[in-house]
Amino acid sequence: MAENGANGAAERAKARATRQAEGGAAGLLASLADRIGARAGVSAVFGEPVEKDGRTVIPVAQSMWGSGAGSGMSEEDGYGSGGGGGAATRPLGYIEIGGGGAQYVPLQKPWQDARLIIAWAIAIWLLSRALNRILRG
Repeated sequence: MAENGANGAAERAKARATRQAEGGAAGLLASLADRIGARAGVSAVFGEPVEKDGRTVIPVAQSMWGSGAGSGMSEEDGYGSGGGGGAATRPLGYIEIGGGGAQYVPLQKPWQDARLIIAWAIAIWLLSRALNRILRG
């Protein structure tokens, strides 16, 4: 009979720990999402407008964020939980508003500039020729 009581207490403790672990992970994930999402919102994507000489410029960026959390339980170590997350924002361009209307101006990506690609190709070709001459003696 005492054995049944001990098993019942162990089962109740296990069920209680499982409920705590499940609730802890959900609460932790919600807290992370709130904290990170608040910093990666609209203000991170559209910067403060800048006005000068009758023109207004509004910076535009791309914002990404994510979070994760987990929890677990073992008979030896008990209950534990943890989580993490992060956010990244990168500039994309700007919206220019002037007398002629508004237009979006994307920032140029350096790897899309043909001159840069040609310069790298020439530099690599010259380097390979120099190394070839050195190795041949």
